[in-house]
Amino acid sequence: MSRNTSKQKSGNLDAAQYYNFPLSSDGGEDKRIKDYDFKKPKKFTKEHLRGLNTVNENIIRIFASNISSMLRAFCEIDMLKMEECRYMEYLNMLPDKTFIGLINMSVDDQNLNDCTAIIHFPSSVNFFLIDILLGGDGHGYKLNRGYTEIEIAILENFYGKLTQYFAESWKSLVNVKCELSGNETNPRLAQFISLDDSVIVLSFQIKIRDIVDKFSFCIPSINLDEILRTTLSKFSKNTVKQEDEKENLRREAIGNSLRDSTMELTAVLDNIMLDMHDIISLEVSDVIPLKRKIDENIILTVEGEPKFTAKLGDRKIKKSVKICDIAKDADINEFNNI
Repeated sequence: MSRNTSKQKSGNLDAAQYYNFPLSSDGGEDKRIKDYDFKKPKKFTKEHLRGLNTVNENIIRIFASNISSMLRAFCEIDMLKMEECRYMEYLNMLPDKTFIGLINMSVDDQNLNDCTAIIHFPSSVNFFLIDILLGGDGHGYKLNRGYTEIEIAILENFYGKLTQYFAESWKSLVNVKCELSGNETNPRLAQFISLDDSVIVLSFQIKIRDIVDKFSFCIPSINLDEILRTTLSKFSKNTVKQEDEKENLRREAIGNSLRDSTMELTAVLDNIMLDMHDIISLEVSDVIPLKRKIDENIILTVEGEPKFTAKLGDRKIKKSVKICDIAKDADINEFNNI
């Protein structure tokens, strides 16, 4: 009797933590403490699960836009959490009267096995959908009952479209084919894997009109681990390659823009300092001696900055300069100190 009581308390603890329900202790304080099961350690770390952030962002964007168009009502979706738990714990969190879709996921890789995932939307959203599609105003969604055969047929069509959106959310990470393989109205019958197996649960909050509820996806950990290990390594390599390509394109674009620009190139014979009295008394035919020798290189500046050394000469009856070398630090310092 005591063992059954402890198991029931453990199940209530798991369910309350999943839905963020506060647990009151004897002293009245809220607790969200869960004992770590060392016999079944977590297979995924937080860093490992970050590889699914792209998928979560795509789910938020794709589901929100498509559900809004299907229901003709503004839909807002936010990410709640992403965690690892046992499959039995996830099933215990679902209500008895509900509707879940079974998704067959297959990856275009012979080394990866197919797996079955679960998509679950709350009854409030399901009955709201049914009421809207049958011509209602969307207010008859607060129902605490099971589903009729006609309602199940409508939900199958709706979940089939959601399955396509779920597959589209994975495209940026891996090419996944998803098909709605079946449905269950009793979560206890959806036992396609062992109850003690580990699963990854993606939880989202959905807001439609005055409805604020949660929906989730459940993916077996062993299959998700295979997908992440193979695809994330390829994804990281592709990301590095794409970054290199973007950098090359950026440099090429900068180079192309600079080719069409005009810059001033100046040949500086020398810089000298004169008194104001000498400058005022300058006349035609006056000779100003320079410090630079006749055979010594002069400086070429680009937009006022010294860049090259050159020799002064002539070509085809025109004065010209011949670039000899790139200006060194000594040449630049001498130019700036004059």
